[in-house]
Amino acid sequence: MGVHNTGVDNQAFSVEQRGIEFVPENERTMKPRELGIFWAGSSMYPFNVLLGVLIYGLGLPLWLAILVTVGGGALSYVPVAFGSIAGARSGMPTHIALRATYGVRGEPINALLGWAVGIIYEIINVAVGVYAVVALFDVIGWHDSGKAGLAIGLVIVYGLCILLPLLGHATMMVVQRVFTVALGISVALLFIDLLSRTSLTATAGDALDTKTTLEMVAVGLGIAWAGGYSYMIVALDYPRYLPTKTKGKTIFWQVAIGAGVAAGFLGLTGTMIAMVAGGSIADPVAGVQPLVPEWIYIIWVLAAIGGSISNNALTLYSAGLAAQAVGLPLKRWQATMVDGAIAILGLIYVLFIDSGQFFANLNSYIILAIAWIGPFGAVWLADMWWRRWHVRPNEAHGGPSSPFWKFDGPRRAAWIALVIGVIGALMTIASPKFNGPIAKAMEYTDLSWLVGPVLAFVVYWILAHRAVKAETVRLEAEYGPVPTSHD
Repeated sequence: MGVHNTGVDNQAFSVEQRGIEFVPENERTMKPRELGIFWAGSSMYPFNVLLGVLIYGLGLPLWLAILVTVGGGALSYVPVAFGSIAGARSGMPTHIALRATYGVRGEPINALLGWAVGIIYEIINVAVGVYAVVALFDVIGWHDSGKAGLAIGLVIVYGLCILLPLLGHATMMVVQRVFTVALGISVALLFIDLLSRTSLTATAGDALDTKTTLEMVAVGLGIAWAGGYSYMIVALDYPRYLPTKTKGKTIFWQVAIGAGVAAGFLGLTGTMIAMVAGGSIADPVAGVQPLVPEWIYIIWVLAAIGGSISNNALTLYSAGLAAQAVGLPLKRWQATMVDGAIAILGLIYVLFIDSGQFFANLNSYIILAIAWIGPFGAVWLADMWWRRWHVRPNEAHGGPSSPFWKFDGPRRAAWIALVIGVIGALMTIASPKFNGPIAKAMEYTDLSWLVGPVLAFVVYWILAHRAVKAETVRLEAEYGPVPTSHD
């Protein structure tokens, strides 16, 4: 199949042995196009459809709602695309390479937060898939399946979700090819049918004054931004099997186009769903049933199940790496199992105890997660840019001898910037669960997605850019120049 399965420890359909360890050059047989296909498939899941539905529900003019949905969704993957370069250059996962930014002893704190956020996203992905299975039960005649349907759906979806990350990187790359093609065709069929049932000259709501329009654009961009930018906590995990000298611009465009186009297209599909429905809908899967022919609906439900499995494989895999980075003395597949067991408890609560409130609370969960992810990603992007996207394994994996061990210079600056960024985000956050004082003063307009990262980036730039450059020069004098591609 032409898949990168020649590496000793990374063969398709066998358990990947590597976890947070450095990937040596002889095992880096992954192709850049595989990375693009991987991200395209992982972005084709109902959550991105829901983002389009939510943005349409803000009441913006249709052209502006589409622009915010498609443009914001696509651009949200640009930071991930840049960050992916560091994965190939360093050969290490996110929370190991970023020890250069936050310290050998400091980064486990971020890894713990990343692990927790990963579990939240696992719960979201699986819950969407479970509700899609229940919708399928309804189609085949099992109406009102209740908790029994939820239980069966949970077994089906989570069983398939956990299998892929247990096997590991190479297996996920192979299977994702199939998912990408199948999901792409399925969503395209749904989109074409919806497009035939609506008019692009329609409006999303009543005319808004300029102030309200700007406020809703800000909110909409925040919603769209949450889709792609959330992957900043896993950006390095998947390209680390690319050869070191893979061109940075090649990596960038594979991720930006693969993920961005897929996410934008699904967001636009969500807009079409809301338009045909005559407004926002609570469930982006089952809510489609009265809008399209039954055969299209069945295809969409199956695509939703497949998208849930595809995306959650990514989330589970990275959460297992994060658990290792925290310091759990487990192999990667064992950490994945522990992570999965914890997520099951959350799913039991969401599906059986707090049943019916999942989609209503979803936006709050995402916004609160971005309050940390935003500043976290902004700081390490700046740091890795100055380091030319590269960290040596002996530096990142070292103990007290590591140059990143002491809490000084760039590390101190990184944590100061992160804390200030998170505070700024919390001050400007607006959600059903929590509202910051500045957001309240601004009539509950959420700007946390913008304020947090910008504030963290600016603070880190002021405090650290000279120190990082000086440190890079010193390390190159000691260890030699970093390997780079010929961009």
